[in-house]
Amino acid sequence: MAAAPDSPSVAACLANMDDPNDLIMAMLALAVTAVMLVAGALYLITTPEPTQSHPAPPAAIVMSSAR
Repeated sequence: MAAAPDSPSVAACLANMDDPNDLIMAMLALAVTAVMLVAGALYLITTPEPTQSHPAPPAAIVMSSAR
């Protein structure tokens, strides 16, 4: 059950807050954080596996000169 806007508990809560806009800014920060987390997860899911850009070096050939 929601409290009426003119109830004493809401008035006491608003009186104790330094700035009511802080709550709005915190909710905005949480929303931006959630969007960035979802975007990062989608980026990691949709990127293809990296391909090997350089081939493996050829095997070393050891020549022994037994005379």
